[in-house]
Amino acid sequence: MAMAFERKPMWTRQDRANPRDIVELRFALKQQNLAQLTSTLLDVSNPYSANYGKWWEPEQILDLVSPPQEVSDAVTQFVKHNGARYAKNGRDYVSTRFTVQKAEEFFGIELHNFQHVTKNVRIIRAVSDYVIPAEIKDSVDFVSGLLEFPTLRKQAHQPAVDISDSVGADPGYVIPQTIQAAYAIPTDFATNANSSICLAEFQNDASYNKKDLVTFATQTATKPITVTHIVGPFSGADPDLESTLDVQYGGAIALGNDVWFWTVGGWMWEFVSEIAATKKSPLVVSMSWGWPEPNQCDIATCKGETSEDYVNRVNVEFQKMGLRGITVLAASGDQGAPGDGDPYCGDASAPLSTIFPGASPWVLSVGATMLANTSKLAAAKAGAEPPVCKNFQCANSTAEVACSYPEALITSGGGFSNYSPQPAFQADAVEAYLKSAKLPPAAYFNASNRGFPDVSALGHNYLICATGSFEQVDGTSCSSPVFGAVIALLNGWRLNNNKSPLGYAVPLMYAAAKADPTTFIDITEGDNKCTESCCSQYGYETAVGWDPVTGLGSPNFPSMLKFVQSLP
Repeated sequence: MAMAFERKPMWTRQDRANPRDIVELRFALKQQNLAQLTSTLLDVSNPYSANYGKWWEPEQILDLVSPPQEVSDAVTQFVKHNGARYAKNGRDYVSTRFTVQKAEEFFGIELHNFQHVTKNVRIIRAVSDYVIPAEIKDSVDFVSGLLEFPTLRKQAHQPAVDISDSVGADPGYVIPQTIQAAYAIPTDFATNANSSICLAEFQNDASYNKKDLVTFATQTATKPITVTHIVGPFSGADPDLESTLDVQYGGAIALGNDVWFWTVGGWMWEFVSEIAATKKSPLVVSMSWGWPEPNQCDIATCKGETSEDYVNRVNVEFQKMGLRGITVLAASGDQGAPGDGDPYCGDASAPLSTIFPGASPWVLSVGATMLANTSKLAAAKAGAEPPVCKNFQCANSTAEVACSYPEALITSGGGFSNYSPQPAFQADAVEAYLKSAKLPPAAYFNASNRGFPDVSALGHNYLICATGSFEQVDGTSCSSPVFGAVIALLNGWRLNNNKSPLGYAVPLMYAAAKADPTTFIDITEGDNKCTESCCSQYGYETAVGWDPVTGLGSPNFPSMLKFVQSLP
């Protein structure tokens, strides 16, 4: 469902922006001590380290990576004295508001209105490159909000035809009880008032309907979902399917965790820099969005920088989040190994592509599975099935295979990062795969880089309630909030027993799988050679252990809990 964007921004330049209109801009300040940040994070997230779980406070992290105080103060004061109506010093960034007139004077630009050609969306952007004043140029990496054009997503992954009878796939629909049965998640698992999950949305994708949450809970016979924190722009009148899916399944599987809904108008850096500097934050963040690593500058400001520079800057923010004890998850993509870089299976020179943030080593990357039409559960007792199952055939299988088109609407994304080296904690698992699997030509991927996804969860045939009606959706955007909810439940146990949350949990996953292979349900059927519309000759196959289709596998909750309980 998520992860689908238009191939190119479709914006038409119109008249000059009103001089009195307001633009919100953010200055990214140059950081320091980044090697120490990385080494510290790897130490405190290593389950076998004496420092495991000793997460840092936000101010400690900013003390480490921010430029000297006089630098951030100088930038803040400079923009205030040169036209900004508002300027907030975030220590390694400065967020500001300018009128159009003052922004044009400050950066030496013209600002125009731009209209999306198919959607009723207007934005203000510069029609030429901007110039950072010489007085602060050496302190600033880039400024967001001037040049980037949001790449609005396509409609959600919904079936154009009836695919419920596809060979090999369970024809039934997934509801929360399906997930709990597949992963042995107790429906009465004790949570903690301080355990929380956040569903993050981008580029003004800002809506779910609160009445739909009530209908969903009633019809699926699950506990009511209450969103306790809404941060950023929100409009529930016209619910978006992505937001609806994230909140309904993240909230339902998290079983009473504190639920956050956080939206930003921009892209990754705007969100992660903001949340990394927030004093009170959720402990789990799930992101169902992504775009090819080499094309980040298509949808983000990269003045004088490359997509790799942008990725590296955002990765620093992910590390900051992990070091303060936040688990960050991202969907691995819906276009298989070809990815959004080759969605029509026609690029002979680059038939494989990666995705960001799903390929980041600093997030828990989540792929998708689907239920096979085998291993039937016992039939539900008369009158015991949720009301929604009286109108829709609910799934009764627990056996999983890789989620792939054409049986599903999407194919689980996976592969190897363009930019990020392979973390040491992943090396053994990846090496085992490379030695045993049939691989694409070596020229098409870098086997020494970070492999993704790390884990997987169901991503096909979900039922959601939108505007009062139930609809089917597919995607790794189903999988990410579900696995995030599993982490939130484990955090609840940790907090109930006076232990720290799981924080940066990627090393933990590999350690758990090595200590006890039953921690994950190993997915050994399927591949990711297809996109949402075609199949390529290149891609990856599932295998015993880790693979770049479904990662280590889906969660076996009792075994995962047992390992987590053994940690200090």
